[in-house]
Amino acid sequence: MAAGQTTGSRETGGSAQARRSTRRRTARSGDRLDQRSRAARAEGREAREELLAAAVRVFARRGYRDAGVDEIAAEAGYSKGALYWHFSGKEELLTTLLEERIDAPMRELVALLESASPDRDMSVEATSEFARQLREQPEALLLEREYWTLAIRDPVLRARYIERETQLRLALAAAMESRARHLGTPDLPMPAEEAARIVLGIIGGLTVDELIEPGSVRPELVGEALATVYAGLVARARG
Repeated sequence: MAAGQTTGSRETGGSAQARRSTRRRTARSGDRLDQRSRAARAEGREAREELLAAAVRVFARRGYRDAGVDEIAAEAGYSKGALYWHFSGKEELLTTLLEERIDAPMRELVALLESASPDRDMSVEATSEFARQLREQPEALLLEREYWTLAIRDPVLRARYIERETQLRLALAAAMESRARHLGTPDLPMPAEEAARIVLGIIGGLTVDELIEPGSVRPELVGEALATVYAGLVARARG
């Protein structure tokens, strides 16, 4: 009887040890699976978007100069290695944010201006986009203004800022000329690029006013200002 109990105890102990070993193997396997899943997520589109969203929050909170990649990665819930998988560093995060959240919507609006039918009121479209950006991308707009101040003092950033602004200005100038042809209006009384510079200056100035004093700029003011500029150009052209 005692021998049977001892044998049973050994079997029971052996079974318990086997179960513990199985659980450890399962846990280790689960850890590896979780790590692979995290790595896969870190390399995917979702991680890229979360890193960009974290970057714009950190830039807005601390400013571009004081923000660090470690803080941005932590804000997004990823390692610094995951950040460097997608971006070469802080500067590429900045330029990507501006490209995707500010410049891409602007180019879409410019393309619409160039191709829209004559009866489409483009001042309404400008108003709508201005309001959308202030509502959905205030941090990105703030970052763009900070980029402007940094570019004044940093020769490398200045060169990239000039290149970016030149591309937008030339695209807008071509669209304004195309729009004038579609409407059957006279040629612009000044170089189209200079007219485009005026338009971008108005949009930038009103954006700064609204960021500094929220609620001070009616969204419709953008469309009204641009319509006034265009009407003045047409009036001058007709003499």
